[in-house]
Amino acid sequence: MIVARRLDAPRILRSVGRPLAVLLAYDIAVTALYVVWDQHWIAVEDLPLSLLGSALAVVLGLRNNVAYARWWEARSLWGSAVNNSRSFARGVLAMLGAGEANASRKAALVRLQIAWAHALRFALRRQDPWSELERLLPASTQARVRKAANVPTALQAELGRLLAEADRNGGLDSMRLAALDGTLSELANAQGGLEKIKNTPLPRQFEQFPRVFVGAYCLLLPVGLLHDLGAITPVGSTVIGFAFYVLDQIGRDLEDPFEGTVHDVPMSAITRTIEVDLRQMLGEQEAPRPLAPVDGVLW
Repeated sequence: MIVARRLDAPRILRSVGRPLAVLLAYDIAVTALYVVWDQHWIAVEDLPLSLLGSALAVVLGLRNNVAYARWWEARSLWGSAVNNSRSFARGVLAMLGAGEANASRKAALVRLQIAWAHALRFALRRQDPWSELERLLPASTQARVRKAANVPTALQAELGRLLAEADRNGGLDSMRLAALDGTLSELANAQGGLEKIKNTPLPRQFEQFPRVFVGAYCLLLPVGLLHDLGAITPVGSTVIGFAFYVLDQIGRDLEDPFEGTVHDVPMSAITRTIEVDLRQMLGEQEAPRPLAPVDGVLW
């Protein structure tokens, strides 16, 4: 997620520089035909560019609203994961009884919750989580979880197993167990919502048609502006076309918030926050530091 307030011109040019150069070259070629070689037939005075532009802006606005709604839903679900992770750890530490066995169980449950958050991040990015999970999970848990198709869900099952074990051994009463289980259900709901966004792409019509319409509009722009702007047509046409292209690119950047780009929901920072908070709740003094933005980007 880009958090820098300054306008990063190099990043913008890397993102849209190539289509902008193609658009400028096309506009110059059309203008040269009209001005230098007197091919006046290429100019069309009565093209309804303002009407077409308004319709295109509505289409792009609709698609961008849908794309941003997906991005914001993803961020909201991760916010729910953060809050419920803290609530779960607080409940575990406060509700489980005293004694050496329960002390060990508390630490295991909190570390499992940290592992769940990291595993969910890796699952959404379609990456192998074990470089991160090996330091958090004992070998016996790793052996049970490694073969799971859905590692975060398997870790939730481990959390449930440990809570049931605490209940059987008298470390929890039924009301406290129900409260902790309810928090786990909220975490499962957040996971399911995030997986829904990951596994359900934006309908292809929302992606394909706006790009086609923007391309067609950019082809018509210099043709319709030649009569009024003459030799400076490339300036006006390229600026207007660039604005529409950027609007289209904004929607494309936001529609898939887990692709490892600078526009993603900052899952690495969020899961690091969960780990820092929960390890400090355990009383650990050597918890990692929260992630800071790198070159204006929070990952």
